Amino acid sequence: MAHPILSLWLLVSWLDPHTCEASTPVTLRAPSFIFNNSQFAFSLYRQLAVPKRGRNVLFSPFSIAVPLTLLALQAKPESSYQILQDLGFSTREDVNTQAPTHYGQLLGALLPHPGECGVDTGSLLFMDKRLNPVQKFVSLAQSLYRTDVFLIALGNSEMAMDQIDSAMRDRTHGKIQKLLKELEPHSTLILANYIFFKGKWKHCFDPKLTEMRPFSLREGVTVLVPMMQRVGWFQLQHFPPLHSHVLRLPYSCNISAIFILPDLGRSQECEEALVGESFDTWIQPLPLSRRRLYLPKFSLSGSIQLDQLKHPAGSLNLFGRHVGLFGITLQVTPLRVSKMVHKVEL
Repeated sequence: MAHPILSLWLLVSWLDPHTCEASTPVTLRAPSFIFNNSQFAFSLYRQLAVPKRGRNVLFSPFSIAVPLTLLALQAKPESSYQILQDLGFSTREDVNTQAPTHYGQLLGALLPHPGECGVDTGSLLFMDKRLNPVQKFVSLAQSLYRTDVFLIALGNSEMAMDQIDSAMRDRTHGKIQKLLKELEPHSTLILANYIFFKGKWKHCFDPKLTEMRPFSLREGVTVLVPMMQRVGWFQLQHFPPLHSHVLRLPYSCNISAIFILPDLGRSQECEEALVGESFDTWIQPLPLSRRRLYLPKFSLSGSIQLDQLKHPAGSLNLFGRHVGLFGITLQVTPLRVSKMVHKVEL
């Protein structure tokens, strides 16, 4: 069995020369099918990275894909199939009454148990309390898609935001205090997705060796940061097409992190090559070499409002007015996702 890659999702951060871009692959494999959302990840990355060039970009395409799959299966068959394909499902699955259960079981097999490997991920779907949710949908969302459904007073924006924030604080044990700055009138469905990761290295860094060393934030800007260090054998290889070294570090629970370390002054070329490069060429086991590794101690957080992207990927057409969702409530009027917020903490 192949050694899993960090948490099965992509975490991208702009950490310029010497320890530049830290990212994890998004290719997921299960015995019965292949789910590869790298194109979905790259599409999001291109939209998020360009306006934030020089700043951190942090998101989890797999975590995002789980609740979107649930909702995609509530759309009309032609829209549903296209959205599922955009999310990365490589085999055609007839969208019938059993499809939500089948897709949920496949994705659920890839999700870590809550707290396992330091990973906590889930979603909250808020709808107006005047609606009557279909109990089968509510049960399916909770049991297979890690998505809890909440009925709130969406007709009262101020009260609704208080209820949303209260639910988020409770669900994330206080890690997320506030989700939205504002809420438009006539909102129908609000989707919140979160993921937290705090793993332990398989080969620990001795905290006594941590020292303040220079770290390059971007060209011409260097700061002193706590830098961990360890001498040992590391999976490390230079990939000329990426203008980078690729470093693979194992965590304690059979997952690995992949760090892409651009050559000095080649960060932009690395980024451009990365979006067109096949992950399979550099997520395989790498040759060992003995090095002294310096790794900064850092924490990152990110927040993305996916419904506000100007040029959404096909799968994000769920937010469009022409894609109606059925089977969520007893009402015959189709629903639309008004907002989706994605929160990440690493």
